Amino acid sequence: MVSFDMRAPFFTTGSQFPIVKRRQLPPPHKMTGKERRRMNPNHGLIKLAELYVDLFISRFVFPLMGHIWSPYCWVLERRFCLAEAELAPMGWPKELVPLRVLLITDIHGGIFLKPQTLWGIVRSLMQTKPDLVVICGDLVTGHVSEATPYLEALAGLTDAPLGAWFCFGNHDYFGGDPAELQDNLATRGIKTLKNDSVVLAHHGNSFVLGGIDDRVMGKPDWQRLISRHGPPHLLMAHNPDHFYDAEARGVPLTLSGHTHGGQIRFPNGPAIIRQSRYCLDEGVYAFRSSLLVVSRGLGSIVLPFRWGAEPEAVLLEITAPD
Repeated sequence: MVSFDMRAPFFTTGSQFPIVKRRQLPPPHKMTGKERRRMNPNHGLIKLAELYVDLFISRFVFPLMGHIWSPYCWVLERRFCLAEAELAPMGWPKELVPLRVLLITDIHGGIFLKPQTLWGIVRSLMQTKPDLVVICGDLVTGHVSEATPYLEALAGLTDAPLGAWFCFGNHDYFGGDPAELQDNLATRGIKTLKNDSVVLAHHGNSFVLGGIDDRVMGKPDWQRLISRHGPPHLLMAHNPDHFYDAEARGVPLTLSGHTHGGQIRFPNGPAIIRQSRYCLDEGVYAFRSSLLVVSRGLGSIVLPFRWGAEPEAVLLEITAPD
């Protein structure tokens, strides 16, 4: 169910407006663990061709085209929404009071996104008072330097009591040194988890937050991830296809992006662009005792446009099961 607030768009430069669209995520879709697509989007010649086309467009075509035509901020002003869900994952710490987590992913900084637009989004989202903000990868599109104009806007995310945390996505490896991106985020108080975890205290109790490296361009290291504090209760994983590996290691809840929800979908139809080998395209999924949330994300690639898979952030309220 989607509710609409027909007030003015909230992204006007220098202003702060309420979120204009909200929707409730459907209940978790139960997976068998056997769902597979015929063509694996993470391997083979198709993925290799897609990777080089994506790299070429991100590094050489976008910088030229953006000075002529960049309508994506218009899309954000009218179609960005906040998706919401209440979750009670098995294995969640029983003593922990409800935790509000804001999931932002696939920002894709670059020519399609104006810094003032992101500033408006961040200011509006932080009015929801999240306890924790997670940025699940693809902060940039083609080069780590693209993050620089957005750092001031992103700094607003650190107002959350438990801070703002980042994990790498595939686009964050396309150009430049990923360590530079990590360092630049750190200057604004945003911390990175790369095959690592941290214990966070929340109203007298604690939980473990982890981040796994990107599945396609990074080097995921599960052993390193769980060696410090055990399996995280909450895992940042840019690619949702990490889900079954996370479940096998006892992770109650994984948060992902990467798929853009298909970016373009026909009404009530499947994703057109399919980035998940295991059909984990968007929304909430359940397998055995683990849950996965896949956000459509905020940004856009290849085309400065979305249809049927509107840009979003996700606000979760997480509690222990009864």
